[in-house]
Amino acid sequence: MSRRPGLKPFFLIAALFALADQAIKQIVVKTFSLHESRTVVTDFFNLVYLRNSGGAFSILDGLPPLWGRLFFICATLAALAFVLYLYRSHPPGNPWGRAGMILVFGGGLGNLVDRVAYGEVIDYLLFYYGQYHWPAFNLADSGITVGVGLMIADLLRSPPETASKGEGG
Repeated sequence: MSRRPGLKPFFLIAALFALADQAIKQIVVKTFSLHESRTVVTDFFNLVYLRNSGGAFSILDGLPPLWGRLFFICATLAALAFVLYLYRSHPPGNPWGRAGMILVFGGGLGNLVDRVAYGEVIDYLLFYYGQYHWPAFNLADSGITVGVGLMIADLLRSPPETASKGEGG
């Protein structure tokens, strides 16, 4: 019998991660002008204040504002529900997998707050080399990316479930 992980630590850690994301975003909004950029490491890293009405890498950025906002809010809510479902019904095999799901949920929650409050996501981290720029992102995006990586690592490390006894001989 598998024991399902408790939801209190899941929600607490995810909420703290989302709050950290929101705190940083509020500092950026209060101390930067929109589109302002400040060099941190020359030819490598800037802090910026940008807004992204699209998804990852500005995908679907051209949608009409109301439709885009509704689409991304609904998509985020569906993704959060799916992660919660996975966490409860197929608990990760190790703490890294659990941490991955919590990071994905917390990151999604952080960006959801932006979508509801502003209709777009606030980004502030910009890495680049010469003329090559990685799209700007934020702590929530980092949590989602690292979390998915941890979930994949958990899947690759966990042994596949064996067929139930009595099937196929």
